[in-house]
Amino acid sequence: MRWPVRFEGRSVTKSAFALVLLVTIMSCGPVFAEPQCSIGDAEAEKAGGYAQAVGAAVDAAPDCDQAYATLEACQLGTSADNALSDLVLEKCEPAFVAKADAATKKAYKKAQDVCNKIAETDSGTMYQSFAAVCLARVSRDFARKASGVKAK
Repeated sequence: MRWPVRFEGRSVTKSAFALVLLVTIMSCGPVFAEPQCSIGDAEAEKAGGYAQAVGAAVDAAPDCDQAYATLEACQLGTSADNALSDLVLEKCEPAFVAKADAATKKAYKKAQDVCNKIAETDSGTMYQSFAAVCLARVSRDFARKASGVKAK
């Protein structure tokens, strides 16, 4: 391609072309969409509130991965996520804790400590949420590793 290029009768330079290309690429939607929470107004009303509906969905999840996916998509962003994280841990930890060797247990504890530092270092319920979701993710990751499941 020869530069400058003529587009609709106008001369376009390399830098202008690159800028238009960059803006076009950036304005396209992300390749990986964020998970969408499946809890709607009807479910929240039926359960007596959004937090209760999310808790019921996490608890009803058939496995560790689904429980974590629900928490990740529907997290509250407050310290209420601690209870939801506990539900995820209840589903994930049985897959690996009992049969884990000392090195795995030590690695799990170290990963949990990293998550707990989030809430210790910064104050506010938002950081409690970050720490809770981090703990759930760590538990999910260790359960996946123990079962030989590859990350999705």
